[in-house]
Amino acid sequence: MNSLFQPTFGNRPEQYIGRDGVIEQFMAGLREPVGARNRCTLFLGQRGMGKTALLLELSDRAQKAGYVVARVTAHERMPQAIIEQFQLNGSKFFNDDKRKLTGVSAGALGFSFGLTFSEAAERQYGFRSKMSLLCDKLAEKGKGALVLIDEVSTSAAMREVAAAYQELVGDRKNIAMAMAGLPHAVSSVLNDSVLTFLNRATKVELGLISTNIIRVYYEKAFRSTGITASDSILDRAALVTRGFPYLMQLIGYYMMQYTPEGKEVTSAIMDKAEKSAMSDLDDNVFKPILAPLSDNDVVFLKAMARCGGTVTTAKLQAALGRKGPAIQPYRKRLLEAGVIEAPRRGELVFAVPYLAEHLR
Repeated sequence: MNSLFQPTFGNRPEQYIGRDGVIEQFMAGLREPVGARNRCTLFLGQRGMGKTALLLELSDRAQKAGYVVARVTAHERMPQAIIEQFQLNGSKFFNDDKRKLTGVSAGALGFSFGLTFSEAAERQYGFRSKMSLLCDKLAEKGKGALVLIDEVSTSAAMREVAAAYQELVGDRKNIAMAMAGLPHAVSSVLNDSVLTFLNRATKVELGLISTNIIRVYYEKAFRSTGITASDSILDRAALVTRGFPYLMQLIGYYMMQYTPEGKEVTSAIMDKAEKSAMSDLDDNVFKPILAPLSDNDVVFLKAMARCGGTVTTAKLQAALGRKGPAIQPYRKRLLEAGVIEAPRRGELVFAVPYLAEHLR
């Protein structure tokens, strides 16, 4: 039962819903020629939008499509971690290649057996050269290479990986890459002088999911476990999520936790599930979103929250007691961080559901 809903960051539920178009677009890119734009994709989204779960889903589908996958979280040893992941995940395709090569040039072949580098290659080659060798070796088995990077940010390691990827694509190696991160982190990556080529990558903003899709999933999920939920309860459960993927997982999880097997979800159970979900939302989403912001940023957001709904620039200026130019730096910073959005010129809204209520 618990596998249907996994409201923990880094985990993935039994079924991944609401992103079919995004997934198909990337998978179609893997079928395109090397260097095609959709073979390098950046996924942007605030906490709880399902970025990590999406990368896990892409990993599974790409493996079925003939790719060996290296999935890592960005850190200073990322290049070495990517090499190790390809060696580990690709080794099963070389079980018949246990012979050790002797009397040949290690510099020419680079491997001692399977995907294990020769001692000379380990000493002499850097990340880019090793990746080139691995791509060639995987191609012998009809396999491509897919790099998945979570929590992407600007760093020396990211520059090394991105530069190598660009060169490998130029060499026509069968390699693709997908990255996911917070909007402001990805923005800094795109503005980095070494990483500007990533501006040509496909960018996908992971927004809210249709509550109609969520309702259909809830109905199927509960039915599969023998739990009964009336139409009014299903409607309420879907609407209360406001299309937020993490909240969808929380609500579904607590509804199942609090409903005895084979019984019905009552209004009292729904009340309890909603309360628990909102508490987790405060701790796991809102506090991390607000923590890195300045005091003035938070003052700006609280003024927005007091105004309610879609906030015009004029209304916000009046609430803050400041004129247009004075609020522009905060507006720009919060837009880049993905905390707020501008649906139309002169208007602002919160990007994350319930953040306004939390601030109030």
